Amino acid sequence: MSFAAALIFVPFVTTEPRTLLELPYYAFFLLGVLIAPLVETVLFQALPVGVMRLLRTRFGWQVLVATALFAAAHFREGVSVGLGAGLVGGFYFAFTYVYWRERSRWTALWTTAVCHGIHNGIAIILLLPYWLSR
Repeated sequence: MSFAAALIFVPFVTTEPRTLLELPYYAFFLLGVLIAPLVETVLFQALPVGVMRLLRTRFGWQVLVATALFAAAHFREGVSVGLGAGLVGGFYFAFTYVYWRERSRWTALWTTAVCHGIHNGIAIILLLPYWLSR
């Protein structure tokens, strides 16, 4: 998790709708570290960037579109998640995917998904006190 995302996400986590935070800790960890990063990399980076590349758009437009889609999906969980995970994380993952896509689809996919899993893992570890206090 980037420092900026942590500053936005962590302070507000107990003040907003928490549908995902109502899951047991182990389920949230499994979903957030293993499943969501791969699925979201395909849906929010690989597919939109693939379309944008077919349209022969520039690097910046590919990043912008992928960031916007990722952020839109994350604002459902609240403003802090939308800003921290959606915009900050979304930009980072989109940039990572587009950068590595120049090398290969596979490199872009695994690099982005692993970075996303690490990011989520750090966020989940930071939320451990919340789960322990329930």
